[in-house]
Amino acid sequence: LYQGLINNKQSLQKSTYDSKDFTVNEQNVELTTNIDEGSPKERVQQNQILISRDKIVIEINNPHLATFTDSKSMDPVIDSDSKAIEVVPNSEDEISVGDIVAYKPKYKNGVVTHRVVEIGDDNLGWYAKLKGDNNEYTDPEKVRFEQIRYVVVAVIY
Repeated sequence: LYQGLINNKQSLQKSTYDSKDFTVNEQNVELTTNIDEGSPKERVQQNQILISRDKIVIEINNPHLATFTDSKSMDPVIDSDSKAIEVVPNSEDEISVGDIVAYKPKYKNGVVTHRVVEIGDDNLGWYAKLKGDNNEYTDPEKVRFEQIRYVVVAVIY
């Protein structure tokens, strides 16, 4: 598709394909999505990070260390050799669009770690829509607060 856009750049200046916009110019093709997935909310203040010559201490209440499988859904942010520091949220007010959360899905066993791309309310109450950064589509269910286990506050590579 990219090569086709580049080859046809004389007649094609802008095209839409699967909700993604391509802008063609003389040098390259730029791909942008129509969805702003946002950035995680700041959860660790600078004064909570203590650095000395031989260690770093991050003062966080009730931290949890997470490791990940090689699903590729959160590439390039999280991969199988990444680790993350997570905390348990106390209420849905602590979840924001852009946050990366670990949740227990209804559609499969285990825990899934994906980014919050939408927050809303329906007749069942608060929900979040989640999506892996490297996935084309959002996860197949509205995730309820009770399903969310952790919020990622730091990724370690």
